[in-house]
Amino acid sequence: MNVALAGLTAREVVALGMLVGTSLPSWQCSATAPDRHAPLPPADLYVIDLAGLGMARWSEAAQSELFKALNGTPAVLVAPAFDETWEALDGQRRKIQPLVLLHKPYGIESMNSALRQAAAGCAAPARSTSRLAPPPVGPSPGLLDPPALLSVLPPQAVGSGVMVPRVIAAKPPVPARVAQGGELAVDDFQARAGTLPDTPFFIRSLAKALAGQQPFEVRVSFINRMIFHPGEQWVASNTPPQVLAHLCEDDALASAIEIDTIDGNDALARAQRLGMPAQPLKGLLWTLAQGHLCEKV
Repeated sequence: MNVALAGLTAREVVALGMLVGTSLPSWQCSATAPDRHAPLPPADLYVIDLAGLGMARWSEAAQSELFKALNGTPAVLVAPAFDETWEALDGQRRKIQPLVLLHKPYGIESMNSALRQAAAGCAAPARSTSRLAPPPVGPSPGLLDPPALLSVLPPQAVGSGVMVPRVIAAKPPVPARVAQGGELAVDDFQARAGTLPDTPFFIRSLAKALAGQQPFEVRVSFINRMIFHPGEQWVASNTPPQVLAHLCEDDALASAIEIDTIDGNDALARAQRLGMPAQPLKGLLWTLAQGHLCEKV
């Protein structure tokens, strides 16, 4: 299943790419720049942020333009929060063309369900007209599955405005002397991050944040977060290992994350409110170091 994203922000593209990669491993994911007048790439299914394409409110003209762009292809249409105007979407058209309307804010389960519901109508391949752009030139996109360690690049990383997943080869196995330990101290993690010339951007950013000795939060996406407390030697996270692998393998993807210092007195309570259990920091640092910080040590 080839899914094209249109009108989404860079952070939304990253989050949705991770969702597809973790819960729909046989699907491919690509994105276009958030431009209402840019042609849509051929796809089996679209995820359209209506506000991102300048269609925040329904009108007959906007509906006509949307239908012309989709050309009968199923789609998940993301509408602004509290906006009910798109409920006027042509009911007869929706009977023959699977269109799922989803309002912000939405959660993982809601988007997952919407994607599957829209995909149920993808019996035929996407049609191509002069409205649609030709397929992007370059390597064919692979499947978004953890073994292949695929990643989705932010729109600004692609000059053509069309983004395709990029296949990245898995790193070699971690040396036995590191695998036997299972823990890595902050100082050792920082030393290794500063020694290797090809240290991933995500690990460099994390090592720099740890040097401050202050609790901080890593916002990977609106779904995935991590809270670090170097002083108390714990980390809380709801970010799956395969997502961390994506971040370590692709600097462009990692550049979309945000790291902010937080109040140390509220760090644990915040993690609990987010349903993220605390775990030993040394264990996570050891996991991150596998295959990324051990080749030349």
